[in-house]
Amino acid sequence: MNLRNKLKLFVPKPARTQSPKPLAPISKDNTAMNKLITTLTLFCFGTQLTFGQTADPKTIYKQAFSEQLQMLKGQKPIDFKRAVFLTENAYHKGQMNYQTFCNGITSTGQQLKELIKQRGLQNYKTAGNWAVFSYMTDSLPINNFKPCTYEFDDFMGDKDWTKMFVTKLIKTRSGNCHSLPYYYKILCEEIGGKASLALAPNHVYIKHIDEKGQWSNVELTNGGFPRDQWIIKQMAISVEAIKSGIYMNPLSQKESIAMTMFDLASAYSFQYGNDDFVLQTANTALQYFPKCIPLIMMKANCIRDKIKAEQKKANPNKELINNNIALYKKTIGTIDSLGHKDMPTELYQEWVKSVDEEKAKRNQTTKK
Repeated sequence: MNLRNKLKLFVPKPARTQSPKPLAPISKDNTAMNKLITTLTLFCFGTQLTFGQTADPKTIYKQAFSEQLQMLKGQKPIDFKRAVFLTENAYHKGQMNYQTFCNGITSTGQQLKELIKQRGLQNYKTAGNWAVFSYMTDSLPINNFKPCTYEFDDFMGDKDWTKMFVTKLIKTRSGNCHSLPYYYKILCEEIGGKASLALAPNHVYIKHIDEKGQWSNVELTNGGFPRDQWIIKQMAISVEAIKSGIYMNPLSQKESIAMTMFDLASAYSFQYGNDDFVLQTANTALQYFPKCIPLIMMKANCIRDKIKAEQKKANPNKELINNNIALYKKTIGTIDSLGHKDMPTELYQEWVKSVDEEKAKRNQTTKK
């Protein structure tokens, strides 16, 4: 997936990416930070509002943040489906209905369970993974012969942030490397299966335990099962990044909730820009997912924006600026120490193109 101050996280994930400009000169000697960072970016809410009610849009974001935080603190059960809904609903200003969202997931889940029963796969540990994968990638009666497809148009959500949403995927049957793995995980957990999110530069995919007890990768952008070596090569993952564990590891349930908190901040940033809420959300999520590159980049971008905003004031607080510069450099240093390297735009474009070409080849083979 792709990353950018907006959650484009990883779509090929949505990855995303355009590096922000460096900080403007901040002292008489014209010293400027020469470090560029790529902003990573990658449902509905129902806390105290019912469908149709209105509230201050930013308040709804804060309520969503509060509920996601309660999950992370153990004050509420971890519920990935709910956490995803909270983000999407906040973006839609609280106009979504959680029960309606759940009813759709439940209905699909019942069909998947029936499919497993029809195929006699109840005794397989990966029956749920098979059913969800088939539902999302094959033409079947239960999906009206319309498998999910990759959204090539504005896949990073630069024009329309809802391109990142599970609800948009459900409605249109097209998504990106953010919404596709999220939907897979939601459906899998709905029918009692297990699936973990995993990160790569600008990308999100699925990992699950196979029948032999080994981790298996699931790539929903092209409906395949890539090996680790392929992911490392295609995503240009450095040896340092592998050693530090920032990519290719299955995320824990709390880390997955931290990712939905990143999504929340990204959606907010898309609508209102970076402010204290975005920074607070990033800092909070980092307490539960300290090696999350998208979150660290988001934090760095927020600090950068604070510096630039202070510089524009008639009487800027030089001490505040210098303190934030030090914090910015420290944050960038963390990214470097973890081995992250920006995925070149050209390489990313080639990857996206390869997804389409691979799918075309597979379709031709099927017809033969």
